[in-house]
Amino acid sequence: MVLSSVRLAISETKSGQPLAIFFLLLLFFLSSAFSIFLAQVGYFGALMVWCYCLFRKGPCIVEGTGFGLFFGLYMAAELVATLFAYNQAQSLLYMQRRMLLLPIAYLVLSNTSSRAVLISLFSALILSALSVALWGCRDLALHFPEYFRFERRMSEFQMYMTAGGMMMISCLMLLPFVLHKRTPSRIRWLASFILIPLGVNLLFTFTRSSWLGFIAGAVVIGVRRHKIVALPVIAAVGLVLLFASPEILDRMTSTFDPSHENNQTRLHMWRTGMRMFADHPVVGIGDIGTEQLWDRYGEPPWPPEGHLHNNLIMWLVTLGALGFCVLVGLFVRIWLRLWRIENSLKDDWLLGSLALGSLGVMAGFHINGLFEWNFGDAEIIMLVWGIVGLTLAAEKIGRKS
Repeated sequence: MVLSSVRLAISETKSGQPLAIFFLLLLFFLSSAFSIFLAQVGYFGALMVWCYCLFRKGPCIVEGTGFGLFFGLYMAAELVATLFAYNQAQSLLYMQRRMLLLPIAYLVLSNTSSRAVLISLFSALILSALSVALWGCRDLALHFPEYFRFERRMSEFQMYMTAGGMMMISCLMLLPFVLHKRTPSRIRWLASFILIPLGVNLLFTFTRSSWLGFIAGAVVIGVRRHKIVALPVIAAVGLVLLFASPEILDRMTSTFDPSHENNQTRLHMWRTGMRMFADHPVVGIGDIGTEQLWDRYGEPPWPPEGHLHNNLIMWLVTLGALGFCVLVGLFVRIWLRLWRIENSLKDDWLLGSLALGSLGVMAGFHINGLFEWNFGDAEIIMLVWGIVGLTLAAEKIGRKS
């Protein structure tokens, strides 16, 4: 099905938009889980071809996402924060990096015009995660005692927190396909089998925030599609608790223990961040690393930290109340749009499942972001914007049909 979709997508693209954009977007999604370099080559390559065609008035078009106002306000908030930043050069650099990733949603939406192209790009995303997951399972088999004693974490291609976020996103994108009553049987079984290595990798990254993010996304998917999803999730958690080592059990139960050493570190970061915000409440300190002001606001026993492991507090600290309100408004707007898209496409096993998966990803991303700075993680946020673009494209394709 995937290969036939790619062939059909190529034939359709030949008569429409440049074929180079399709192949570069394939590269972006296909390398998203294991190579930030190749993913950026795919994205920026496709973006340059797209901009060239627009400049030359070629077959390319720009389709609106509906988030343009909030994207503009976010850019303005970044610019104002940079003007008043403690380190304007670094703030300008970080602002540039974040702004350059926003067009991903427009690029994917405008260049995904058929079900075949949509299936190809989505399959590339899942194949990327699956290849990393299978490689991780190989390492798990070779070093199982170390994993079992929490002496080793799955992080072959990224830091373990990024790896956990990637596996969380991939699991949530696949789960609705298993639950949709109209999903073809072979697709349902294939998705179910792929979820196994993805779930194993998610578990053995030992990233608690990604575990919580997956549970939150699964709850959203269960509420919208089939509440029976709670049973396998509860069963999986029960099996892990039953057979886990004392070290893994401690890792899991420490999630809810504020006195645990790791949790104390985060609580200190958040207190330090709120002290920074109290002194810079309107436009923040600029989009810079918090280590630059740590000696002024941090407590002596704790070493400096470049970020605060919490999206909301980082937005308050770096962009102030103005930027915080803009970003919260942007993600509320995205959530409501994805909710409406899922509601309109829920009878279509492909488009509806993809839309519901993106809704679950958005929930998981924000729960994960209560304990990690995943908005500042390029690998994660690039994939989030790409999934938003795929969902908007699914809405467009659903409207046409």
